Amino acid sequence: MNNKIFTILENGVKISYDVILTFKSEKTHKNYVVYTDNSLDEDNKLKIYAAIYNPDTFEFIATVDTTEEWIEINKILEKVL
Repeated sequence: MNNKIFTILENGVKISYDVILTFKSEKTHKNYVVYTDNSLDEDNKLKIYAAIYNPDTFEFIATVDTTEEWIEINKILEKVL
């Protein structure tokens, strides 16, 4: 997938992220975007982030904070990757 999202830091630096996938949860009825900055964590695994977003505007609504949501995201990632 070649979709990108961007954020601008307080110092004006623009950061680019690659979108891995988007989906709507049947459990929470929320829309999620899963993305990466292509960096690796201390275990040499790809760092993956997720957020709840509005699919009409692609505006971020909230970060993913609950363990239950991360479990669902990981299950979906296992199916598609």
